[in-house]
Amino acid sequence: MIHLRKKAVFLLVVLLLGMLSACNKERVNFESMTAPEQLSYARGLFNKKKYLKAKMQFSLLVLNNPGSTIVEEAQFFLAESSYHLKEYILAIAEYEKLIRSLPESPYVDNARYKIGMCYYKLAPKYHLDQEYTNKAIMQFDMFIEEYPDSELRVQVEARRQACHDRLAQKEYKTGELYRKMSYNRAAIISYDAVIQEYSSSRYVDDSLYWKAECHRKIMEYEDAIQAYQKLILRYPDSPLVEKAKEKMKDVQEQQKKQEAAQPGGSQS
Repeated sequence: MIHLRKKAVFLLVVLLLGMLSACNKERVNFESMTAPEQLSYARGLFNKKKYLKAKMQFSLLVLNNPGSTIVEEAQFFLAESSYHLKEYILAIAEYEKLIRSLPESPYVDNARYKIGMCYYKLAPKYHLDQEYTNKAIMQFDMFIEEYPDSELRVQVEARRQACHDRLAQKEYKTGELYRKMSYNRAAIISYDAVIQEYSSSRYVDDSLYWKAECHRKIMEYEDAIQAYQKLILRYPDSPLVEKAKEKMKDVQEQQKKQEAAQPGGSQS
């Protein structure tokens, strides 16, 4: 038993010495380095995903080297560190600082994109307030206008479309709620908002179909037929097309009966 205890104590001492040795190896005298060495060290921390430590070092670089050519890189990666730490509001401030103070930096287009991404990440699910989604769209629109030839444009357009889909989903679900409550005219307003304001979203064919159905239920047959026709012509691959064709035939029959029942209408 005593032998085992001695062995355990020995192993513990070896382990502690190893940990102390590792700590000593990680100690770096940052102040004794040149600015390029400091930048390289900070980038190393960033690449190892040690974002909190990297953020501290990039902050020191920015503060201690005003006017230096390394500041733009340090400022960008300072913002990137906050972004990876999910400190999106802080990251936005740091990206904006780069854009404002170093407008000629090669990192500026990426910073504009990342501001949009910060707002995108901050945005809640579709049924909640979408202030951040709208701010993300504004940033992505600014990016496309200011940097039309950027290699990041494809990514920006994809994220912008995702934002539009989120807003369209919110409007579409509002229409669904009204329709299920039999508030058909209110539902039509929401479906029209999807069709007109978010024409590139994936909710347009559904909105056309259910808009037509709402018109059908309140016996506005001509409006229903127009909505069915738009769905069939614009979205021929939609899974709703066949249903729309069948419903349109029924509505056309109902329309004929309605017209025949009106004074002066033809009687069959």
